[in-house]
Amino acid sequence: MGKPLRFKADVLTQKAEAAGDVTMWDIAVRTGVRECTVSRSLSGRSIPSLKTLAAYAMAYGTTLDDLVDGMALPSAVVPAQRGAAA
Repeated sequence: MGKPLRFKADVLTQKAEAAGDVTMWDIAVRTGVRECTVSRSLSGRSIPSLKTLAAYAMAYGTTLDDLVDGMALPSAVVPAQRGAAA
């Protein structure tokens, strides 16, 4: 089994500060996520849901990969087509 996913609160904090959002209330207003949810996310008391992570990413112009450690998916392996010359 792979390593567990970890929310990178520091990345969200950096993105928020770069956008001028310095309080949890500012983040809540920009993302549409309740302030108590932002607080729990940033303090590590809870792991944000995919919906919450998507709201964070969209609001700050980033990706889920940037916000979650261990999120990268393995590269897809495309099987060779039948009859194709190698």
